Amino acid sequence: MRIAVCAALSLSALIFASSAMADGTPENIKRGREIAATVDRNDAGFADYVVNGRMTVKRAGGAPARRDFQMNTLEVRVGGDKRLVSFSQPRDLAGFVSLTFTNPGQPDDQWIYMPAVKRVKRLAARDKTGSFAGSEFSYEDIATWELSNYDYEFIREEQCGTPATKCYTIANIPKYQYSGYARLVETIDPRMWQPVRIVYFDKTNRPLKQLEFRNYQKFEGKFWRPMQISMTNLRDNSVSDIAWSDYKFGTGLNAAQMAANRLPSWSR
Repeated sequence: MRIAVCAALSLSALIFASSAMADGTPENIKRGREIAATVDRNDAGFADYVVNGRMTVKRAGGAPARRDFQMNTLEVRVGGDKRLVSFSQPRDLAGFVSLTFTNPGQPDDQWIYMPAVKRVKRLAARDKTGSFAGSEFSYEDIATWELSNYDYEFIREEQCGTPATKCYTIANIPKYQYSGYARLVETIDPRMWQPVRIVYFDKTNRPLKQLEFRNYQKFEGKFWRPMQISMTNLRDNSVSDIAWSDYKFGTGLNAAQMAANRLPSWSR
């Protein structure tokens, strides 16, 4: 999950975003790749971190629904990161666990643990576009970002943030099979080298969702993380907000703990 910030896109900005296509020149491809590599380089070395999340799902005509969970991320510089999410609330989700292995150059490996039937299930690569925990996030969205899994193109420079600064907007074009997206248009703030907004385009190149990142804070003197993120469905305006709290880095998380056969032990 890639987890102040630019304001919500206006209708005119959405129209511009939907038509904003890099021209594919070698210069734009090179610059887009360099920006993405800088983001990757600046976030390298965190080893692992744990954070608590409170998700609020809001849909038109319905009462907001809350989900509480903990997210554990293990950095693997060669081979792809691992991420485990375990839910504690509400009652019908308590004990549900997901595990994602990000794989360079190929679809992620994902498993879920279903406490009601005490079963670990591996998700098929084609199933990653489904809703994650009934939210606007998909299973694909909760994986960690892997530099080698995308082609990149520079689109434009634009103002964003408070106070405003010159930010860079690039296209992330998935290279792996079964992605639900044609491209992700990402705006990056160079003061943190982190995204402030990502617009997800469906396979027909229409804007589908928008993810905004707010209230970044620096941890361990280097690693910037948002305290709030919001995913908006641009078709029906449903919103899934996540408030992050209690980031902890260097907890000693290891690969043995992040194994599919260990998922029941994470269920709470």
